[in-house]
Amino acid sequence: MKIYRLILATFLCLNTAVVFSQESNTKYDDASKLINVWLEAQKDYEDIPFISGVVVKDQKVLWSGAFGNANYENSEASNENSMSSICSASKVFTATAIMKLVDEGKINLNDKVKDILPKFSVNQKFPEGGSVTIRSLLSHSSGLPRDSHSYWSGPEHYFPTEDELFEVLSTLETVHAVGAEITYSNIGSALQGLIVEKVTGGTYKDYVESTIFQPLEMSNSFVEMQLSLYGNRHVMGYSATNRNGERKIANFYQTKAMQAAAGISTTALDLAKFAKWQFRLVDASKAELMKPSTLKSMYKIQATTNKDGYNRGFGYEVTTDKKGNEWAMHGGVCPGYVSYFKMNVTNKMGFAILANANRINTPSYVRGLVDILNRADSIEQGVKPKLDLSPYVGFYNLNPWNSEYYVASWGSDLMLLYLPAKSLKYAMYHYQHVEGDTFQLIEDGKVVDKEFIKFIRDEQGNIVKVKNGGNYHSRVTISK
Repeated sequence: MKIYRLILATFLCLNTAVVFSQESNTKYDDASKLINVWLEAQKDYEDIPFISGVVVKDQKVLWSGAFGNANYENSEASNENSMSSICSASKVFTATAIMKLVDEGKINLNDKVKDILPKFSVNQKFPEGGSVTIRSLLSHSSGLPRDSHSYWSGPEHYFPTEDELFEVLSTLETVHAVGAEITYSNIGSALQGLIVEKVTGGTYKDYVESTIFQPLEMSNSFVEMQLSLYGNRHVMGYSATNRNGERKIANFYQTKAMQAAAGISTTALDLAKFAKWQFRLVDASKAELMKPSTLKSMYKIQATTNKDGYNRGFGYEVTTDKKGNEWAMHGGVCPGYVSYFKMNVTNKMGFAILANANRINTPSYVRGLVDILNRADSIEQGVKPKLDLSPYVGFYNLNPWNSEYYVASWGSDLMLLYLPAKSLKYAMYHYQHVEGDTFQLIEDGKVVDKEFIKFIRDEQGNIVKVKNGGNYHSRVTISK
C-alpha cells in the first residue's frame, strides 16, 4: 500500500494532465478545479494507475482531465490522449454501426440472423418466441446466453475466433423466448459485428473506424488493442487490488470474434466527440452519418423488464429520471479496464469515466461528476467575490478520525469536500462568508443555524488551521 506524507507541496502531481476547457463557462471553472482535486485524491486512495474523464454540454467540453500513469512499472506518464479499453461500452458503437446500415436500407430490424449468417445455429428452447432477429440482438432480448467461452478467466483471456464462436454456439440453448425479457448477451453483440462484416464485405474494425471514428475525428480510437501501443500510448490494464494492497498486470489480449462486444479502445475526449455528434443530430433537420429519427430510436425503450426499471434501447440502457430527463448509458468491465459513458439526452449533457484497473466503480464517478455540475448551476455567473478566498483554499488534515478535506472557492463562497469520496452527495458542504474568517453552512439555499467554520491565522497572517465542529484541523497539502 502507498504511504502518504503530509508536506507542504502542490496538490497536483507532475504526472497529472488536466484541462480547464477554454470552451467552458466561467460558472464551471470552480467546479472543474474541484473535480481535479477529487479525482487526483481518488487515484491515490484507490490506487488507480490511470483515470480520465470528460463532461460535455451540447457542443462544449466543460471539463476534461487525465490522472496517473500509462503503466506503473516504467512510470510512463499518461495524458488526455492516452487510450483505454472501454470494454462493453464498445456495444454502443456496434449498435450505431448496425443502425447506420438499417438507415441505409441494407438490413432491416426484423431480419432473421440466420438469413444473414447461415452458420448461426443455436438450440431454440423456446420456439414460441420466433426467430432471433437483429432487433432482438440490439435490445438484448434475443434469449441468447451471455457468453460462449470462458474468456473472462485469467491469466490468458482466450477469446474465440469466428469459427470457434459458431462451433460452441451450436451446442448452446436459448434462455428465454425471443422478446420475452432482457438477458444481457455478449454473444448477441458479437453477432452484430459479424452481420456488419457480412453486409459490408469488409471487417468490423474497418467499418467502425472508417464510417464512425474518422468522420467524427475520433483520432485516438480504434478497434482491438495493439501490442506496440500497450503500456505507453494505450494504458496498461491492471487487476483488482489483492489482499496485500497490490494490483497485478492484466495480461495483454485481443478480443477476436468478440470485438463488437468488448474490443474498442478510445479516450474520454473522443467519447465527448461521439456525444457531441449525437447532441447535434438529435434535433437536426438533416442526416449526419444517419437520420435524426434513427438515432432517436436508439434511446427509446425497445425491451423492458420488471427488474429495477432496467430498460434497453438499441445498444443503450435507457431510463427517464424523476424530472422527465431521458438518459442513455452503457458501462464496461473487462480484464484490466472499466468505463462508463452516460448522456442526458434531454439536456444534452454527456459524461464519461475511464480507468485501467478492475474493481473501480465508474458509475459512481460519473454520478460524482453529475453532482458537482448540478451544484455548479447555483454559482452566480460574472459575480466577483467581495472577499479574496484564495487564503482559505487548500487541504486540511482530519487524522486520526478521517483522512482530509479540501476547501475550494465556489463562486463567492467556499465548498468543503471530504476525501476520499466515492459518492459526493454527502461529501460536499457549501459555506458562505459571515465576517472575518468565519463562514456559515448553506443547505438547499438556506443558512443552517449554529453551523460555522472559522479559519485560524498565524502571526504572519497565514491560514494554518480551521475550527470545524469544535475540532481544529491543520492546513496541509498532499503529495506522494
